[in-house]
Amino acid sequence: MTETAEIGVPLQPKKKDSLIAEELEGMDEVIFVDTESGSNFSLNTMASTILELCDGTHTADDIARLICETFDGDMERIRKDTHAILTEFAAYGLFTE
Repeated sequence: MTETAEIGVPLQPKKKDSLIAEELEGMDEVIFVDTESGSNFSLNTMASTILELCDGTHTADDIARLICETFDGDMERIRKDTHAILTEFAAYGLFTE
């Protein structure tokens, strides 16, 4: 199967260097702050893991496989969810150009 990037999602996405994560103790979320724009947002554990895996070396399918191993879930569902989340990240400008 040949991998292609979703619309707006780089083939090997890399999160912006200006994003800093802070885990909330006792919560199932992570707060990210963009030190460049000052904006912030929270992500659940799975979405924050996906964002952290966006280091420019993994494709979307690589990330889905790693998520499947970590969360022990159905590969097809995780692949679809991962691609949808990456598309949202791209729409919010969380990747480097």
